[in-house]
Amino acid sequence: MSALKPNDHQPSAVATKRSMSDYEQLLEQLNKVLVIAKANGNKLFIENIERDIKALEAGEESPIIKEYLTPEERRLNNSTEGN
Repeated sequence: MSALKPNDHQPSAVATKRSMSDYEQLLEQLNKVLVIAKANGNKLFIENIERDIKALEAGEESPIIKEYLTPEERRLNNSTEGN
């Protein structure tokens, strides 16, 4: 998952590297995981996934990536996406 940053409610520069279908696919996958988390009653996963979906839909950086990856890990993640 790549970091997405605000850009007037549009996908960020990082997100524009992806095709829009990739962006939509990411949101679709997160929504599928959310359904599973809700079915399992995993409150922590539900909260984190909902937060991530909300941020991505708003064109913001993923809170999960922002909180858990170091700047170096984010750079490495962003540089390998084009491959």
